[in-house]
Amino acid sequence: MATKTPWRTPISAAHPNPTVKVNYGATFLVTDPHGAVPLEAGDCGLYAADTRFISRHELRLNGRRAQSVASVRLSFRHARWHLIADDIASATSDMRGARVAVTIDRLLGYHRLHEDLVLRTYGRTPLTLLLEVALESDFADLFEVRRRTWQRRDQLQTLWSPPNRLEAHYRNRDFVRRCLVRTLTDRAGITYANGSLRFPVDLQPGQEWRLCLQYDLLTSDEPHPHLAASCPLDDEAGDEHQQQALSWQRSVSRIEPSDIRLQFAYERAIEDLSALRLHEQDSSSQHWMPAAGMPWFMALFGRDSVIASMQAMIAQPQVAIGTLENLARWQSDVDDPVRDAEPGKIPHELRVGEWAHFGIVPHRPYYGTADATPLYLLLLAEHYRWLGDLDVLAPYKPVAERCLGWIDQFGDRDGDGFQEYAPRTPSGYRNQAWRDAHDGVLDENGVFPELPIGTCEMQAYVYAAKMQIAPLFEAWGDRDRARRLVAEALELRRRFHEKFWLEETGELAFALDGHKQPVRTVVSNPGHCLWLGILEPRRGRIAGQRLMQRDLFSGWGLRTLSEDHPSYDPHSYQRGSVWPHDSVMAAAGLRRYGLVEESWRILDGLLSAVMSFEDIQMPELFAGLRREEFAVPVPYRMANVPQAWSAGSVLQMVRVLLGVEPDIPAGKLYIDPVLPPWCPTLTLEGLHVGRHHLRVRAKRAEDGSSSVEVEAPSAIEVVRGTPPWMELVTD
Repeated sequence: MATKTPWRTPISAAHPNPTVKVNYGATFLVTDPHGAVPLEAGDCGLYAADTRFISRHELRLNGRRAQSVASVRLSFRHARWHLIADDIASATSDMRGARVAVTIDRLLGYHRLHEDLVLRTYGRTPLTLLLEVALESDFADLFEVRRRTWQRRDQLQTLWSPPNRLEAHYRNRDFVRRCLVRTLTDRAGITYANGSLRFPVDLQPGQEWRLCLQYDLLTSDEPHPHLAASCPLDDEAGDEHQQQALSWQRSVSRIEPSDIRLQFAYERAIEDLSALRLHEQDSSSQHWMPAAGMPWFMALFGRDSVIASMQAMIAQPQVAIGTLENLARWQSDVDDPVRDAEPGKIPHELRVGEWAHFGIVPHRPYYGTADATPLYLLLLAEHYRWLGDLDVLAPYKPVAERCLGWIDQFGDRDGDGFQEYAPRTPSGYRNQAWRDAHDGVLDENGVFPELPIGTCEMQAYVYAAKMQIAPLFEAWGDRDRARRLVAEALELRRRFHEKFWLEETGELAFALDGHKQPVRTVVSNPGHCLWLGILEPRRGRIAGQRLMQRDLFSGWGLRTLSEDHPSYDPHSYQRGSVWPHDSVMAAAGLRRYGLVEESWRILDGLLSAVMSFEDIQMPELFAGLRREEFAVPVPYRMANVPQAWSAGSVLQMVRVLLGVEPDIPAGKLYIDPVLPPWCPTLTLEGLHVGRHHLRVRAKRAEDGSSSVEVEAPSAIEVVRGTPPWMELVTD
């Protein structure tokens, strides 16, 4: 895909003290601005398999640290730093204050880092230098780094094998981690002492001194891998991993909007999703799924991966099958209270580090999510409507049946027809819907509601899942189940209005607590209910208008918690921050209920926000401060960037504006664009529906209406309007 690349700007110019992050799948590197992993590493390090393999990496020239003057991400897996070391003394030069320039290229692959160093001097006399690379491996578990809770490790060994091999090794019974460092450049005189690799350097004016290092991150005692025959940086464009990433990027639909913000944000979102692809060592498989986010959530996540895959349908619907396949593999078939596992449940998070291996954390995988299971059914239904391939989906019928069994038997904990959650052990997550922070669910007084809790959007997920999966069961030949699913969904909807709608205030309750009393906290969650259409039209419009009041809408997006709430904190994780995916879901819901201008206001705010963020990347969340209080959106300090459903939210914006809804089993494409004044034209090239690629061009007229032209084969009937499954059901 030919793109402009406005995000390829010097990292140091965007923020005064940023970390630099690159990754290949779940192998990732976090450094300080100078490209170092300092002795007090903090979050910095080289990670794979939920383990920090490198906890210190610092360069010195004759004992002096070089300082970064520029750094850039050339791709999600390739970063470059340009450093300067001043006042370098040399025994071979009478010059004082010699300057040496160092260029560092780092390229990540599966459980591997390649590092290329180039030294230059611009003086007139040769320099004799000692290059030191200080290396340490603490093999800390990812949860240790995140929680700052450290485990003692006695079985750490470091072995130097001349002329060019250094290995750090850790073993805890059957758990093994090894970091193997080798030079790929033929250099004489390399030594290792005092925790540093030491390289003698004879630097000639006008010449380059090069060094290639390879770091292999191993998880067994098997013999070390074959030494690379060449430097992958010499031919990165032809690199297999790079070609696979580019292949996916070229396969996605492209947009040509009149709003340049949407253009830049969309292209950046495609790059971000490419960075978040999870794949095995044999990455030739096209079936991959998105990880949740960098750096801490580069792992299988049920809720996050499903939502991001749904958001990505308009760009490339084939993303869905990898997510469906991987999550089905881990669908629970046991009852395990420690892991909150029950038969049929879709997992929350899978980890492979030392703490998960020995059960210190329950993520083997952990199933503490109440919404991933109905969301899985929604993605399955989306895949069917977009691609219509029953043969591909045939293996997922028993998976879907087990999901429905879990929803009815375990998701409804007390048999009242609603979904509820509560951890089954004291160590489980207190909150198991999308607001899963410990303090993410509070009552109107700021107190933890009694468990179990049933949030409003969980009911909407189950309602929509049963309604939308019913046609697929009918296609599978199970008409009786299809009819039952629709009847169950409509009954849930009826009871939802009775229990969750607060007629006296014209609001939707956040949740029902353990006593079946409504939690009246004003939050953004009703936007999810609008997105999935569980409310009848009158109540839906009232709930939508409530979202746009000043206490919830910041001007950039929707706050997760009203600023009038006693526990409101705009800088917190889920007590008043803005989550882009949450806001775009609400924008889709507002549009569904006819509140089009309100939907535009949210999208416009988010697009204005993303243009202010580094690299034009939509972050996981940002502060909920009012737009008029500060000229730019204020970042959340620990936000994951890139993050899957935040990148996906940009893709979903295009779907909201164009109203694209395929029904390939019926041979139809429904489309109903509503374009705002700030984006009067929008073209979508290469839209994947079934086996076809379509071109859609929408245009806003002077009277505010939108016209549309679709270039589609005769096999596809283009219908202007709303599809049957999105029509609002009245009482």
